[in-house]
Amino acid sequence: MKLTAIKILADENISPKVVAYLRSIGLDVLDVKEQQWFGRADADLLHIAYSEHRFVLTHDSDFGDLAMNEGKPCYGILYLRVKNLKPIHVIHVCQQLFEKDPDLVPGTILVIRDSRVRMRVIEQGE
Repeated sequence: MKLTAIKILADENISPKVVAYLRSIGLDVLDVKEQQWFGRADADLLHIAYSEHRFVLTHDSDFGDLAMNEGKPCYGILYLRVKNLKPIHVIHVCQQLFEKDPDLVPGTILVIRDSRVRMRVIEQGE
């Protein structure tokens, strides 16, 4: 599947402006804040995302730890590890990524930095 065709679960640390941008380019985004899931355990959010075939969009490395180190089922993670968390900068980084529109498979973790992306596919149960 192409990146532009994925569904996303936006963690509570993702700005509403970033969520609005993603929706403006046609993505299906479920926002933790809009669902009033504040403070919900990362493992619960990862499970919801997995059951709904959504990639978790986050600034939090804990989701990757849950998937890779604890073997929690994971449909996918977009980990925004950028230096500047201002929404305009995060949107710019996302624009660059979505313009490239890489192919993804379930279990893909993208570590998205300011100028590069690292991709890893984890096997369930790894």
